[in-house]
Amino acid sequence: MNLRHLGDLTRVEIRRAKSLLGRLYLAGTAGLAFFFVIGRATDENILAVVMGVTLGMVLVVPLAVMRDKLDRTLEFLLSLPVTVADLVASRFLAAAVGLLPGVVATGVTLALVTPPVEFGALAAVAPLQMALGYWVLLTLAAWCLTAAAACELTRLIGWSVAAMVVLVGWVAPWALGLLESESIGATIRSFLERPYAPVAIGAVALAIVTVLAAAAFGIAHRSLARYPSRPEKPL
Repeated sequence: MNLRHLGDLTRVEIRRAKSLLGRLYLAGTAGLAFFFVIGRATDENILAVVMGVTLGMVLVVPLAVMRDKLDRTLEFLLSLPVTVADLVASRFLAAAVGLLPGVVATGVTLALVTPPVEFGALAAVAPLQMALGYWVLLTLAAWCLTAAAACELTRLIGWSVAAMVVLVGWVAPWALGLLESESIGATIRSFLERPYAPVAIGAVALAIVTVLAAAAFGIAHRSLARYPSRPEKPL
């Protein structure tokens, strides 16, 4: 992976995303102004607008990938003297960097307002830590969506249907059964009371994020490497 190429491609991706990011910022500003005008600028509404706008930024890079496939810009990018790994890594870096302004705004908002009761135990978490966790979660979601956008449509639909069948038919009933079990609930509560519980939970979360990020990168890399070049056709 060439770091110079990676830096140049990332800057290009960020410049391309500026227009959509700007519209999201304007929408968030308009939403906040609307709540202030009608006298409903409560802590919950302000936090909902800021976090909602940040959530919308997750789609910026995946939409760019889909647009590149539709207008054949992707074929031009693949013809450049850069590796597929450089292209994928630049998209992933652009997704992570593009989320930072919204995450910073979320952290500042969390420090200034009272978190709603729906946050539960998360209300006791420091704003910086909560914002960092939000950034990691949204970045991972953006990477997964970028990988999905890079896939062929038929393959994406097939895998989505298969995943939904597995989720609804097996994973969801199994998880609900565990949650309804009193012994499992007691075991979880006992584990959370252990002094090593935070470290163990953090290690498991880090492992899950690492595996999902690596899988998303691998899927995106494979999809772009196998992207079919469509020759020009006469009108």
